[in-house]
Amino acid sequence: MRNGARCHPLDIIDDCSRFSLCCAPLAGETYIEVRQQMERIFLKYGMPFSFLCDNGTPWGTSQSTGFSRFEVWFMELGILTLHGRIFHPQTQGKEERFNGSLTREFLKYESFEDFEDAKIKLDKYRDFYNTKRPHYALNLDTPAKHYHPSERAYTPDISEWEYSDEYKLRKVKESGYVTIRNQGYYLSEAFGGKTIAVKESNKGQHLINLYFRQFRIGQIDIEKRVFTLKKAYLIENDPRFAEAKHKK
Repeated sequence: MRNGARCHPLDIIDDCSRFSLCCAPLAGETYIEVRQQMERIFLKYGMPFSFLCDNGTPWGTSQSTGFSRFEVWFMELGILTLHGRIFHPQTQGKEERFNGSLTREFLKYESFEDFEDAKIKLDKYRDFYNTKRPHYALNLDTPAKHYHPSERAYTPDISEWEYSDEYKLRKVKESGYVTIRNQGYYLSEAFGGKTIAVKESNKGQHLINLYFRQFRIGQIDIEKRVFTLKKAYLIENDPRFAEAKHKK
C-alpha cells in the first residue's frame, strides 16, 4: 500500500453460487487474524459443512505429518477442511477465477492508502461482484440471486464430545505426541491437551484408527509402528448427515 505496509486480502466465496463472503484486507496470514474473520463470517452467514482451501498458511501445515490449528478448530465446529492438491490450483478454480477478476477489474486500476482505505474499496468491489456483475456460469445472473445463508448457526462455545464405549480415549501431549500400545506417535501440536479416541480397524487388529469428535484423523500400523494415514475424514453415522436428511 502507499503507506508502505503490505496488504493480504482474504477472499472466500461460496462454491455453489460464487457469492463472495469475504474480501478483507489483513496485515498477515496468521491463524488469529483469519479466525477473527471466519467468526465474523459465520455469525453473519452461518457455518458450512466443508471448507476447501490450499495448503498454505494458516490452512495447512509446513509439517506434512501434522494438522494445523485451523483444521483442529474447524473439526471442533463440525467442519471438514478439504485441501487442494499441492501445486494444483485448479482444485480451487472458482476462487482463482475470483482472484483473477479482482485483479483485472479492480486492482489494476486502484491503489490503497492504508487498511481503512483498502477495506472501503474492497467492500465496494465485493458489493459490485455479488449484486451487479453478471456471471456466465449463472446464466448471467448475479451471485446474490442464488446465494442462501447456511442454517448452521455459529456459537463460539465448543461443546464436549461424547464417545461411545467402543472407543478408548487418549490425551495428546502438548508436544503433539500420543501414546498407543506403549509407543509414542507424533500427531500434531495443534491437538496438544485435547482428547482423541482410538479403535481397532475392521481390516485387522494391527491397524488402529484415531478419531477426533466425528472425524477419523489417522490410522496406525502398530506392527510397523508408523502412521499409514493422517488426514481428516468424516466417519459413519455423522450426525450432520442425519440432520441434513431430516431437513429434506
